[in-house]
Amino acid sequence: MAAFPAIDRTVLLGTAWTGTAPGVGVAVGTIAGTITTPSNITPFLRAGAEPTWSANMVDFNNMGALGFSVVLPGITSGDDLVCDCNSDWAASQLGPIVRTTLGGIARPNTSPIFVDVKPTSAARSVTNPSFVAACFIKQWMPYGGSVGERTPGRLVLAITGSFTDLTS
Repeated sequence: MAAFPAIDRTVLLGTAWTGTAPGVGVAVGTIAGTITTPSNITPFLRAGAEPTWSANMVDFNNMGALGFSVVLPGITSGDDLVCDCNSDWAASQLGPIVRTTLGGIARPNTSPIFVDVKPTSAARSVTNPSFVAACFIKQWMPYGGSVGERTPGRLVLAITGSFTDLTS
């Protein structure tokens, strides 16, 4: 079995979208476009931003299953995108992107932001699809660790509404 190393992931975040944006009340097949004026947080990532999604499997039995358990797929949800970051207080870049450009941690009446995650920095294509979603900043830890250690940060994005992989 072949394996490949993740050497060039690209993670873009932004507050506006051109075309039909992912999110609440949007059909998956209609999502198109891209983030307007994206902030590239790729240089700050240490690990994470792996897009995963899950189907809620609902137990069901109509007594016609001949004694076997039956499950039906329910609501599909995007799992949180957890971005483990290297804090950059010397250059003061990541903190202002999260707090100012993206609006900081989600609060009531906050508008969602958009995320675009690609396996490489190449253009979108069938072999390099973009995972796109609307999300809220669920958690922001700008720095951690002890004196003299690497200062890790963490950004957690909660996906809301529809999401998809785009190839163009």
